[in-house]
Amino acid sequence: MSCSSKEAKKELKDIISAGLAKHYPDSGILEKDVYASMSAPKAEFGDLSSSICLRIAKVAGARPGEVADRMIGTGQELLGNGYIKMLKNAGGYINAFFDEKRYAEDTLKAVMELKDSYGISGIGAGKRVMVEFPSVNPNKAWHIGHLLNALIGDSISNILSACGYFVERENYIDDLGIQVAQSFWGYANLGNKPDKKFDTWLGEQYVSVNKMLSDEKVKAQVDAIMKRMEEGDTEEAKKARELAERCVKAQLETAASYGICHDVMMWESDIVRTGMLAKAMKIAVEKGAAIKLDEGKYAGCVVVDLKRLKGIAKDFDNPNEETKVLVRSNGTATYLAKDLAFHMWKFGMLKGDFRYSEFGAVQKNGKQLYTTGSSGDMMEFGGAELAINVIGSEQRYSQLILKSMFSLMDMQNLADKLVHVAYGLVSLKEGTLSGRSGGWMGKEHVYTADALLVDAKSRVMEKAKESKKKVDTEEVAEAVAVGAIRFAFLRTNPEKSIIFDWDNALSFEGNSGPYCMYMYARANSILEKAAVDAAEVSRIDFGFAERKYDFELIKAMGRAQEVLEKSASEYRPDIIAEYLIELASLFSKFYEGTKVIGSGEAERYRIAVVISLMQVAGNFMRLLGMEPVAKM
Repeated sequence: MSCSSKEAKKELKDIISAGLAKHYPDSGILEKDVYASMSAPKAEFGDLSSSICLRIAKVAGARPGEVADRMIGTGQELLGNGYIKMLKNAGGYINAFFDEKRYAEDTLKAVMELKDSYGISGIGAGKRVMVEFPSVNPNKAWHIGHLLNALIGDSISNILSACGYFVERENYIDDLGIQVAQSFWGYANLGNKPDKKFDTWLGEQYVSVNKMLSDEKVKAQVDAIMKRMEEGDTEEAKKARELAERCVKAQLETAASYGICHDVMMWESDIVRTGMLAKAMKIAVEKGAAIKLDEGKYAGCVVVDLKRLKGIAKDFDNPNEETKVLVRSNGTATYLAKDLAFHMWKFGMLKGDFRYSEFGAVQKNGKQLYTTGSSGDMMEFGGAELAINVIGSEQRYSQLILKSMFSLMDMQNLADKLVHVAYGLVSLKEGTLSGRSGGWMGKEHVYTADALLVDAKSRVMEKAKESKKKVDTEEVAEAVAVGAIRFAFLRTNPEKSIIFDWDNALSFEGNSGPYCMYMYARANSILEKAAVDAAEVSRIDFGFAERKYDFELIKAMGRAQEVLEKSASEYRPDIIAEYLIELASLFSKFYEGTKVIGSGEAERYRIAVVISLMQVAGNFMRLLGMEPVAKM
């Protein structure tokens, strides 16, 4: 079901198209150009505006105002059967005014009838997409940079699912990396025993081991462990996997506390164990994306010749290096090689002999998490049409090489379907976030994602007392804390850096998660006081719709599907966050400027506005992983 806003835009497009056909048939202006010219003007200038006449005027050698008059003259014949009731010329802009009663009726009825399905879209119906996040090394607790990754991936998954995509949420576990080898060495040699949550303890030990690597003996032992891990069928490989799994289980407790869920965990050791890596390298060499060198600095290595990537992207026109190693001369693979193999599997180029088994308890979304391993059942994972990787901006170059290798293999279609959702740095006043140096520990707090949530719950209770909001249970405090953190992290364009500020994040008055959640609770309080039942849609008199605060709010609700689709197409949860702020601001104006309870015959209509607002706000908060709270 299309939203009211889309229908109104189609009407204006048809009006403009009719004018073009009659007066400017050779303008060369396409339907997409007409849509691109539309925007929402200030309320006093109408409900929908088009600047297309300015472009037509340049082509036709006429004044924009004259062009607009001709277009409006033709358009008058098409009015009366849809949402647009009047057209005006404003300096060459065509401004359309909606029929308040009809637009309000269709929008509010749609919201109240569709309920949780309102705003959803079918643009991705039938398409399989894999979203990879957060892929944290299994030797430390999540710090807030990892949390940002996870929140972006989780929200993008929600948004794409709401657009009809079949979404597979995947967590890639790099259990063969040097960091795991270092942690395994520390676990085996330092003699320390866990005295706190295992991932936090292991991460702190990792920081200690990293400082010991200046000792050549320690470094040599770590390198030997890493090689034995990659060989697969060794005692070191078995014990390192057990260590990593124990850490991941602790990380999943963090994920659960923020409502983050996955479908499957893919372990790097299983990619190597199943022989998929060797198959991938064979294909890459055969198709010319990689070469094995017999002499020179990289003799015995399988590499990518970066000079061959020139022209694929500007980054490769003058590269800082000419060669990227995939497999070292000693047979160990780099991260890029394993990533290439993994993406060949993602797109169905390789059929890995994976076995899957249940990992942990059923998650908060009611789904079971599965993991690859040496035993289990065959299952239908992978084979995606679109692969989305949520990875920090600093990995942009590596991701570009990965995409370009598909181009070298004459698989441009796959290169185009590999999407890197980059995100910037996240920082706190309390400290930096370097995993090796332990900066995530902070100056006064251990700013793991776990500690952030504990701190947030405490601060929410304090803020609630200051603002006299009702946050009187642990459950409500946790919902508000999670909502505050998720919203603060997600309301910024992923590519921009974030400085997390407690005052802004927890404000009940500003553009924050608690502010949007309070909108929902305030709407609920109105409904609890209402003496009439607006659930019976047929009994509502939509003639009470006015060109005031109520209609501005209704117009915003009418754009819900468009907002969702834009967010999905650009992989930007911040678009949803800004929409929630808009709804909260408009509802505040409506609430303060319009009498709802005791407004006589208009009360049923105005309560319908409140019901609809509550439904739309709840739907879109859940896209960001925020749980609406009825009482605050």
